[in-house]
Amino acid sequence: MKKLIITALSLCVVIFGATFAGAVGDGTIDIGLSGTKEIAPNAFQMSFTVETVNKDSQIAIKENKENSENLYNALKSAIKTDRGDYIKTSDYSVRPNYEYGSKGKKTLKGYTVTNSVIVFVKDTTSVAKFINIASTKGITEVANLTFKATEYENECNALLAELSKKASKRANSALKPLNMQTIGLKSMSTSCSDSTARPYVNYAMRSKALMSASADSAVEESAPIEVGKTILNANINASFYVGKTK
Repeated sequence: MKKLIITALSLCVVIFGATFAGAVGDGTIDIGLSGTKEIAPNAFQMSFTVETVNKDSQIAIKENKENSENLYNALKSAIKTDRGDYIKTSDYSVRPNYEYGSKGKKTLKGYTVTNSVIVFVKDTTSVAKFINIASTKGITEVANLTFKATEYENECNALLAELSKKASKRANSALKPLNMQTIGLKSMSTSCSDSTARPYVNYAMRSKALMSASADSAVEESAPIEVGKTILNANINASFYVGKTK
């Protein structure tokens, strides 16, 4: 294969929001492309915690079990498992509460029992609904609300495929004035990641305000929650063998 030596050749082009750079030397051309794409999250995940405190550990456990079952049953009736919704326990603990005297002596004052569950729902419009349902079932904390794009893999693959086509096209566009063209792929590396702005919700204030309200009326009173967008960031680095145009 004849070697092609071209010095100080570099290209930088912005096309449809993607950046492109190339360098030719020793019979190969290297192309680096990056691109972004916005996709709308179609699911959310959040956790609810039920906490009970009592001097008697068995009473604390019993009360927690009753409250947790009420929460679980209420959430279970609201999700749709046929579309992929689910509920699962994320944490359960029973811990003693001690009071320490001036001389370092500790006295057992009671027990705290916590039970946390995670709910995953493929409907971003029902966030407030689930918060309100849980708020009427004795929860003490709502936390870790995150939005997810379940089509992340498919969207990433589509974006990378688009960048691959552009890489081949850009390489041949750069080589055309030199009467050269790509004749094969030497190597390729790809990456794809996502980023979603985490929504801010004052869970403590919301829960306190909703505890005494019914689930139906609370839905209307809830402040709107901005779902936002998921941004995909894809990168591709391809090296092509080059040869004379036929």
